[in-house]
Formats: sequence, C-alpha cells, structure tokens
Amino acid sequence: MSSGKTKSQTSLVLHKVIMVGSGGVGKSALTLQFMYDEFVEDYEPTKADSYRKKVVLDGEDVQIDILDTAGQEDYAAIRDNYFRSGEGFLLVFSITEHES
Repeated sequence: MSSGKTKSQTSLVLHKVIMVGSGGVGKSALTLQFMYDEFVEDYEPTKADSYRKKVVLDGEDVQIDILDTAGQEDYAAIRDNYFRSGEGFLLVFSITEHES
C-alpha cells in the first residue's frame, strides 16, 4: 500500500501519527498519557521517540505508530524528514505562550 499503511498476513494495518509543536508545549506528556495512562510533569527535551499501540479504529484492530518529535529549531531537518512519512499529525501548542 502506498499510503503509508503497511499490512502483512500476520500483522495489523499500521498508521503513522506525528506529534508536532514547539519545545516544552506537552507533546511527550500527551503521548505518554495516551500510551500508558501516565502524566509526566517534568520537562525533558526530546530528539525523537517512537511508540506503537494497538487500537480499534472504525471497528478494526490496527496499530498506530506515534512519533514524538523534537520541538527545538536545532532539530528542524530531522523533524522535516519525519513529516514525509506521517499519515496524521497532532498539532500541540501552549495557550499561555503565543510563540508556540
């Protein structure tokens, strides 16, 4: 399949979701909350972390691959490369920081 979804006879359809936003806005905190029902208050800058979870989408078991990207400008080239492979994007921003 050319849409970024992959499937073999023994595996589930895989959807790629990319977390996007400035550094420190909560991309990792939201990702970890979704993955493990755990809220992390401490801020540790991320380069890129990937998580995979089985979910039900439109009544079908699928896997989603969540890429938690770096928000810092130093990693813009790496981040841009990841954007090409994503099917879905979750834009995260801070309502208290207009720059985000």
